[in-house]
Amino acid sequence: MNCPICEAHKNESQILFQNEDWILRKADQNLEGYLYMEHRKHLESWFGLSLAEFENYGRALYKATEILKKQEPEKMYIVAIAEKVPHLHVHLIPRYENQEKGIEHIARATGPGFPRPM
Repeated sequence: MNCPICEAHKNESQILFQNEDWILRKADQNLEGYLYMEHRKHLESWFGLSLAEFENYGRALYKATEILKKQEPEKMYIVAIAEKVPHLHVHLIPRYENQEKGIEHIARATGPGFPRPM
């Protein structure tokens, strides 16, 4: 199997936090603060997760908010689609002052060429 997320986990320099089930790493997007939270195993669905995996998801999400709030975004969007790369993961997308809001921001953030905040 050739999964880009599984491959990315080998680059420890991008990993900001990890626990038994989840890895928090810098996104390869051009937006400051953009993070990925990915299951350590190659899973494709939320439906088979144990209670412990969900508890560790909450712990990883808490750590992500601690990291992001230092950058003072106005909002943090959480997006889980996993269609393009079928590995269980979420996008943690900060929105800063003077950036568009809502779905427009998410679409630009997850697409190519998103500008860095001023």
